[in-house]
Amino acid sequence: MSSSSPANAEPKPPGLMRRLGAAGPVAIVLSFWPPLGGFVLLATLTSLGPWLRAHDALGWLTYFLAIGFLLGVSFVPTYSAAILAGWAFGFAAGFPLAMVTITVSSLMAYAIGRGIARDRVLEVIRDKPQWNAIYQALLSKESGRTTFVVALLRIPPASPFAIANFALAAARVPLVPYTVGTFIGIAPRTALATFAAAGLEQLRFKDVAQSWMVIAGIVATVVVCVVLGMLANRALRDLTAAPRP
Repeated sequence: MSSSSPANAEPKPPGLMRRLGAAGPVAIVLSFWPPLGGFVLLATLTSLGPWLRAHDALGWLTYFLAIGFLLGVSFVPTYSAAILAGWAFGFAAGFPLAMVTITVSSLMAYAIGRGIARDRVLEVIRDKPQWNAIYQALLSKESGRTTFVVALLRIPPASPFAIANFALAAARVPLVPYTVGTFIGIAPRTALATFAAAGLEQLRFKDVAQSWMVIAGIVATVVVCVVLGMLANRALRDLTAAPRP
């Protein structure tokens, strides 16, 4: 009667977290830490927003440096940063300020991600067909195609900014397509958050006779962002679909 000994058994392949090395714990932290920081930031909205508004240029600079740093180290999500900008500065000033701050902070997150995520992440990506398809599309020789893919990854409102920064840095996406694609992709949801916050701040502190128009504008903006996100997801699926034989 023969029995198989443990010595002859094939060793189990290492788990995903072990293969990722230091990148694994970082990815886990990035999945829950930014929303917690976002709640803390929004809790100070009614006190921090008026202070930023009252200090003009100093308020702009404080927002850019403080919020940019928090975004760069993935302590807060983009929606809370955009809401604060819209609440404090209004849509006309808050939207471009939030766009510049988020884009610059993504470069900081890119540099941090490149330092943490090394070849282990690429090995895991290559083992996953869908991930590898997106990875190959990101490394296209045409910078326009790479920019397009980055933008598609950024557009959906539910796309996590911190994890996307880390993943794109790990995939070694070229810096120019990364920056341009990020700027284009985050524009819809940043516009939604700043517009909604500016409108709600108006309703909160001013007697707006046509408040229904503000609410209708917010609802319409939400619908547009959701539709754009659905179209982006569909385009990304089509772009990375396996070719038919």
